[in-house]
Amino acid sequence: MANIELDIWRGEWGLASIDLECLKVLTYMKFIGVPVRVREASNPFFTPKGSLPVMRDGKTVLTNFEEVVEYLKSLHYSTDVHLNQKQAAEASAFTQYLRDKLYPAYQYAWWVDEKNYGDVTRPTYAKALQIPFNFYYPSRYQGAAKEMIDALYGEHSDLKEVEKTIYNEAEKCLKTLSDRLGESEYFFGNRPSSFDATVFAYLAPLVKTPLPNATLSNHVKGIANLSRFVARISQKNFRNVTDEYNRQNKKQSQGTQSEREAQFPNATRNKVLAGLFATLAMTGYAVATGMFQRFSTWSWNNTLLVNRFRIAKKHLEKIRRLRALKPKEENAAS
Repeated sequence: MANIELDIWRGEWGLASIDLECLKVLTYMKFIGVPVRVREASNPFFTPKGSLPVMRDGKTVLTNFEEVVEYLKSLHYSTDVHLNQKQAAEASAFTQYLRDKLYPAYQYAWWVDEKNYGDVTRPTYAKALQIPFNFYYPSRYQGAAKEMIDALYGEHSDLKEVEKTIYNEAEKCLKTLSDRLGESEYFFGNRPSSFDATVFAYLAPLVKTPLPNATLSNHVKGIANLSRFVARISQKNFRNVTDEYNRQNKKQSQGTQSEREAQFPNATRNKVLAGLFATLAMTGYAVATGMFQRFSTWSWNNTLLVNRFRIAKKHLEKIRRLRALKPKEENAAS
């Protein structure tokens, strides 16, 4: 067996992958312990079907969960060998039931709901893609989801009615799953099967993704044994991903708190400095204004004195001229 490579969509929110199909294959490989090199792909354009996951083993290239399970089984890697005939049939029936009832709700929550798509799904997938593919693939996947919903529930004209119908059927499916699991660790005994990988891949994104419209997510979280099921598999098989996510969250939280604490003395210092600068500015303004006023008063007084001097000088000159003319007038009269 050559080294197996698995290309998947990147992880987020403590998930090993944001994509349901990728999470199925990756979880199954974790269950069976097959050595695999996992790569987070950023461009599905060159994949056989323009989608992920893609598993490569030498010249063998597989693109869906069922093919991967069968291929690994041929290499003597399987988690289903402990299932008897009845359990295998039950697992197959439940898998189809999930596809019929839970998958449409999952697609609706992720791709059709405009709030979820605009705030979470599209930016998350766009973040995982390279330009210009980040503009193309999210819209393409949304279009495919809408076509599926329209084909299944096209008789409903009101989208709210469609949403209600889809979620009601999904909730019944989740209730059936919960009843089947009961208090067991896995759905068929104390060992995981391919069906457990499938259920985990459906539920984990709904539990961990911060969807604004969390109607379906909240219902999953409200079912205790299904929530514990997700937590157990996450802890046992993706502990490094979960721990790293928790560390990042803690670090971010501490960073935010430290920023607030750092801002407090800085804010106080800034207020003190602002007050000091304001005081200096006002004092400077007052001094400058006083000096200006004094200068203005001094200048005005000087101006008045100069004007008075000029007026007096003119009067003196006029008197001198009159005195000079008087003797001439007296001589002319004699």
